[in-house]
Amino acid sequence: MSLPAVYGTLTRQAAADMWERWLVMWNEDPEVAHEIIADEYRVHLPTAGATIDPAQIRDAAGMADWVRGFTGKFGDLTYYTDFGPMVDGDLATVRWIGTAVCQGKTGWPTDVPGTPITFVGVDILRIIEGKIVECWTQGAVTASS
Repeated sequence: MSLPAVYGTLTRQAAADMWERWLVMWNEDPEVAHEIIADEYRVHLPTAGATIDPAQIRDAAGMADWVRGFTGKFGDLTYYTDFGPMVDGDLATVRWIGTAVCQGKTGWPTDVPGTPITFVGVDILRIIEGKIVECWTQGAVTASS
């Protein structure tokens, strides 16, 4: 049995470059969203623990607002790559790890001010013509002190 080939124009290098810009957006400058997010954009989040309704994020401005709002809920929030990106067609998949210090702003039971926290997650980015048109993201808190 053979599986059909998936043909896309996304190279591993293009995916890696886009992922680096994605990390800059999350770690340093939410305005990078205007460089990497398509005019028509969709984000998919699990409903449990979501801090925003993903239907509100439809373009680069919405993404920048979400990133700014989310990262502002933590001190010293930093994301980095665990592994990836893995590329298939126009999809890039990356497992990430994030570390931060809680500030008591999320409403999560583990969000105790001053407590270090670790997140892990996976982002799947659909990249077409050099822009992210769709993102599936899932993260979870794995450790707090």
